[in-house]
Amino acid sequence: MNPAEKSRLNYVQMERFKGFEQARADLGDFTVIVGTNAAGKSNLRDALRFLHGLSRGYTLLETIGEKWIEGGVLQWKGLRGGIKEVVFSGANTFALEAGFRIDDATKKRAATYRIEVRVEDSGRVFVDREKLVVDGRGEFIFDSHPDSNPPSQPTDPHHFSVRLKKTPRAGFVGKTLSLLSDRPALTQLAESNQEVPRDVRTFCREVVDALASMRFLDLSPDQMRFPSVKGQKILGDRGENLSSVLELICQEESSKSALIKWIRELTPLDVVDFEFPSDQTGKILVQLKEANGRLTSAYSASDGTLRFLAMVGAFLGAEPARFYFFEELETGLHPTRLHLLLQLIERQSRSGLSQVVATTHSPQLLAFLEKQTLNATLVAYRAENTSDQRLIRLVDLPDAHEVLETQNISRLHAAGWLEDAVSFAITATDCDK
Repeated sequence: MNPAEKSRLNYVQMERFKGFEQARADLGDFTVIVGTNAAGKSNLRDALRFLHGLSRGYTLLETIGEKWIEGGVLQWKGLRGGIKEVVFSGANTFALEAGFRIDDATKKRAATYRIEVRVEDSGRVFVDREKLVVDGRGEFIFDSHPDSNPPSQPTDPHHFSVRLKKTPRAGFVGKTLSLLSDRPALTQLAESNQEVPRDVRTFCREVVDALASMRFLDLSPDQMRFPSVKGQKILGDRGENLSSVLELICQEESSKSALIKWIRELTPLDVVDFEFPSDQTGKILVQLKEANGRLTSAYSASDGTLRFLAMVGAFLGAEPARFYFFEELETGLHPTRLHLLLQLIERQSRSGLSQVVATTHSPQLLAFLEKQTLNATLVAYRAENTSDQRLIRLVDLPDAHEVLETQNISRLHAAGWLEDAVSFAITATDCDK
């Protein structure tokens, strides 16, 4: 089975998280998020990064803050604003819920993972509530506060209890386990020994694996211009190892041909090959070779060319992630070439190889989206006169279907129609309350 087909993130719901009092992002194979500055696009990214951080085995404090390792190396950057800004104004807890489609033998099942975290003024951060539910597999896989037979919570502040799913051996009530409260139960159960039933460990590992296979690429042309060690097959989040990743791609003729085809369409360069000369330390740097023999190295290639090469490298590389998040997808690319990048992403996501979420400020980009992607596009906005950030599907805006059938979305976005439609949506929502 293709790794990307094993699991898929269907939605993430945020409650009292950063600027979101309550919001839900339904995610398609390729989801584009539009909205003005400070509307919540980056806060959604932080919510996804928090879930990803949990999968890496970090404590809650490290996931929100920073994780340093021996030698003073920063391994994990944490969330913007740290623990002081992770909760919505006036709150002391936040909750995140993620819905998945996971693999269970020969079936696909819906799974829901939810964690509620308490942040104290003292700086202590711990799990308040947590559960994992898989459709067709009982009431829950584990739950700290189930409706029936809830476990007694310890008075010790460093631990909390969860009840595991019922098993034939356990009878009517599943086993209760005491776990560390500064880490999610999800990873503790996934890493557990035989004390935990195998199917509980299996489902926890499925969700952990899905969260672990997330990449948040914030590509830097300066990083991509550095020579890289031969054989490195993982592209860094800033674009590190670009040359070695591309060299590995070029070892397979079909992948190399696809790479050349994409770069020829993107740029005026008449690229026919890639070369990877090494320096005296053995590190390599990619060179684009044109039909006339001219060589353009990563040192002098344009920022847009390098960003595009990095995205192609991420998708065509040896170990593509199941989930990618890109901020400001259009950065460094000429507007007339945006459709090429979108074709690549839509082809990759439609095939089930990788799920993609991307933010954009570009009206032109919206005009190039396929209808399926446009239907999954989200609008981030802030409710008037409040700090509450919200999300709504583009097609759920008032009269969206009728307007989109007759108007160019690029011109509508540039003219401010999205903001006007959001204002109508806010009014309608307030009237319904």
